[in-house]
Amino acid sequence: MKTTIIVASALLILGAVACKPKKAMVKEDGDELSGMLMEVKGNDGLIEVDKAYQGPAKGDPFTIIDMSVKGDSLFVAVQYSGGCKEHEFSMITHGNFMKSLPPKLPLFLEHKANEDNCRALKIEKLAFDLKPLRSPQTKKIKVYVNDQPDKSVDYEYK
Repeated sequence: MKTTIIVASALLILGAVACKPKKAMVKEDGDELSGMLMEVKGNDGLIEVDKAYQGPAKGDPFTIIDMSVKGDSLFVAVQYSGGCKEHEFSMITHGNFMKSLPPKLPLFLEHKANEDNCRALKIEKLAFDLKPLRSPQTKKIKVYVNDQPDKSVDYEYK
């Protein structure tokens, strides 16, 4: 009996140590998807700025359902098929503002399905930090994703 308890305790401790820590989960309030928990994915919520970036590479398909800005965060709800493997999303920009009022900045969301051939329809909410994209010439910018000006939101800051 003691041996069983000792073995069970050792397995519990080993399991706790061996498990990877979970990624940060964030809950956003105030929109139609407010009941969803979202996991910060892709490049850990960072938007990569690459001056040589030419536009999205051919990635795996997805649909942008909704976008919103809360504080300094851009929230993007995406829909894709999968369910068997971890999917990765990354947000990239070349950093070149368009001459307009407010200035517009194109962002590119890329999806890597990691060869997930499952067919479940998944909806996920991604969060990205907008602070590094601030322009010193203005207090408001408009960002849009994947050359879709209808998928744009205003980002205002102090």
